[in-house]
Amino acid sequence: MCGRYYLHSPPADVAARFGADLRDNFPPRYNISPTQPIALIRRGERIAREYALARWGFIPGWARGDHLERLAARPLINARGETVAEKPTFRSAFMRRRCLVPANGFYEWQKPPVREFAGREPADAQTKTPAGKQPFVVSRADAPLFAFAGLWETATGPDGGEIDTAAIITVAAGPDLRDIHAREPAIIAPGDYARWLETDERDAAGLADLLVSPPKGAWRAFPVSRAVNSPRNDGPELIAPLAA
Repeated sequence: MCGRYYLHSPPADVAARFGADLRDNFPPRYNISPTQPIALIRRGERIAREYALARWGFIPGWARGDHLERLAARPLINARGETVAEKPTFRSAFMRRRCLVPANGFYEWQKPPVREFAGREPADAQTKTPAGKQPFVVSRADAPLFAFAGLWETATGPDGGEIDTAAIITVAAGPDLRDIHAREPAIIAPGDYARWLETDERDAAGLADLLVSPPKGAWRAFPVSRAVNSPRNDGPELIAPLAA
């Protein structure tokens, strides 16, 4: 899955990378969290690419009442690549409102191996305990700035007003990350940006080949401080390697 990520590239670099008109002067962010506004690149009028902000936590346009309240309380931050074209929640957005989510990297939390209790224990005592999840920072080995595959939707917010919302698509983890987590965000390569954003809804099913994990060597990952666990923390120290 992808539940936290960071984007510190300046706006000019984002605009150049994705070929979009970008005039906002947004600051670097090292701990972007669900329900916060996130930057995305989407197809605008006449196929031109545009920059937009959306709430990270997808709400389908048809959600109302209790369903809307549940999604507002527990946002859908990810969509599974294997089912995104079929699930009613995401199907319409996948066909018509795909986007790119610029990022420099993301975080995953590795479940630790269970460890045995030291010393003698009663025969009926629990014999194993988790040691706590370890956060890892993950970035591309070949590019400092890349794009998650995303979806966006203009939905009705909890207050009754319209709001743009978004989700990041995930796939089964590939060889670089499967020892850390079972899922990873789907990445759209620069050569596929136009295809991902501009493919007609009648041909959207043919985009499935883009939603795959990359080959070995695409990612680099190392453990970082548990300070990233709190969304209140933000700064370049969050992506610094954990001291031995």
